Amino acid sequence: MLDSVSSVAALATQMSTQKTAQQVEVAMLVKAKEMQEQQGQNALKLLESASVPAKGIDVRV
Repeated sequence: MLDSVSSVAALATQMSTQKTAQQVEVAMLVKAKEMQEQQGQNALKLLESASVPAKGIDVRV
């Protein structure tokens, strides 16, 4: 009987640890996504703020 209680307690602890680890992973992915979106917005702002010379851009080599 005591062995069964120990097994159930160990399983509950393991499941709780896995759930916490999964929550941390999801939070990290959300943060990484937010950072990527911010970097994209900053890149767009930089491109939009760039001015094109009146004569255009010479792309000939």
